[in-house]
Amino acid sequence: MNGELFCDHSPAREDTPVICPECASENPAEDTYCVVCGAALAGDTTTLVPLALGTVLAERYVIESVHSYGSENRYVGRRCDGTSGRVLVREREREEAALWRALVTRAASLAHPAIVVPEDYFELAERGYLVCPEVPGIRLTERIGRTTEREAVAWGVQLCQLLGFLHRHELLCLEFPPEWLVLSREGRLCLTHLDVLTGKSSAPEERILTDGYAAPETYKATAVDERSEVFAVAALLYTLLVGKRLPVEGWAVQPELPVFYPDKVLSPRLERVLRKALAYDPQERYESVEVLKKTLLAVNQHVRVRSAWLSDVGEKRDHNEDAVLLKESVRSTVAGAEFVGLYIVSDGMGGAAAGEVASALAVQTIAEHVEQRFPHGYGMSDGEREACLREAIVAANAAIYEYGKEHRESAGLGATVVAALICGSRCSLAWVGDSRAYLWERGHLQQLSRDHSLVARLVEIGQISPAEARTHEHRHLLIRSLGSKEHVVVDSLSHPLARGTKLLLCSDGLTTHVEDQVLSDILSRHRDPGDAALELVVAANAGGGSDNISVVVVFYE
Repeated sequence: MNGELFCDHSPAREDTPVICPECASENPAEDTYCVVCGAALAGDTTTLVPLALGTVLAERYVIESVHSYGSENRYVGRRCDGTSGRVLVREREREEAALWRALVTRAASLAHPAIVVPEDYFELAERGYLVCPEVPGIRLTERIGRTTEREAVAWGVQLCQLLGFLHRHELLCLEFPPEWLVLSREGRLCLTHLDVLTGKSSAPEERILTDGYAAPETYKATAVDERSEVFAVAALLYTLLVGKRLPVEGWAVQPELPVFYPDKVLSPRLERVLRKALAYDPQERYESVEVLKKTLLAVNQHVRVRSAWLSDVGEKRDHNEDAVLLKESVRSTVAGAEFVGLYIVSDGMGGAAAGEVASALAVQTIAEHVEQRFPHGYGMSDGEREACLREAIVAANAAIYEYGKEHRESAGLGATVVAALICGSRCSLAWVGDSRAYLWERGHLQQLSRDHSLVARLVEIGQISPAEARTHEHRHLLIRSLGSKEHVVVDSLSHPLARGTKLLLCSDGLTTHVEDQVLSDILSRHRDPGDAALELVVAANAGGGSDNISVVVVFYE
């Protein structure tokens, strides 16, 4: 394979770096395509003199901006008839634009939400013009090197679905340069350029393609099939994740393997998928885009749980009576990894050393009781997990109650507690008192627990409003707690966890000073649970810090 097959060569330029109009990367002066994103570089690569801003084309479109790309100019304009939405107008010499006529005819039957179908083609003064509606959203060139694994997998699945649609129309799409794709406001990838669509049964031909985004065999006059598209999808994902295009220039001499580390640290599972899809030999790749899609979906089924905790004495107290516990374990099975996480926050009461003794007894007893069920906890139902937590909290109540009887100096010994047990994608909660559990999902915060306090009961029966409860003189008076009585009633519930869900457990030192809307804002802003936990505690102290503050933040990803 030689350089002639990769791109059209332009006249020599001066040795000043060329700035890519797509990703703003610097490129050597002799290059025609960007070394990062593969886009055609602006400059003297086209002999077309761009039209002036404000020019009216065919009495239908008014030009508002212009960029030059390789052998064509591209304009963003608006329609003269006042129809909403802007258009992208591509301009080439008439001979080079001739294939666009057939493209408009062919694309008319491709009604799919991921395909931006050309709406017009016309010729003026030896130039041809292709018009497409502009899709509001983010161009994928802006996501090069900034894409998360979850995003890359989801976008790869979308492209495989699009290719399946094209195959039903007997078409192949042999490359996906990021400049050809837009992420719409609805989160869908939209293909804006259909130039390389080719019939599945077309005769082999030489092609001009974008460096780094098409399989090696597509540059040759050889037959192509779905394995070539498998490569194209993976090549795009490689660039989005690693931040540079594939090193295709050396393929003519020796196949060069894609390099991930140290430029990018990927999960081994995803890296193996991409390496197989990017194999130089088509026979070593996945045999179809359907197989690639299923493999990517399996990668995305893997979940990650990240958690953090923080406990602070606050601004008014001289010692901390709260206790926090986090325990996580993973068991490998034939079906995959099974995750279990136990999270507890307990707020001690009683003054002196009594409060911290009660909270420590609570978390220790609950953890010991639940751990006895752990190898069996991996397959428990929601009801069984809730029963396990309730029994554990009842045992904690008994331990605190007995300690109080044996240590008369610890009069008033007690605690509140909220505990969460996560198994797979299910979360079971149990609690006593006013330590709380919140669930943040898709921008909305929901309080899962219900306070066992006097004011909560007054709100429930309609005697006071939630706003009045925040300043009520008896807002800290509990009607249920651990250790105050020989027997205790424990509330529990279970809730599914969706990807992106965030769980918050906290003592009332947080909720006394930070309102729910602020809690939601803080959880939504942070991508690291430790950062979220820190700001939550700081916000409570800034609001007064009248009590100890303890938080556990769990991100289910």
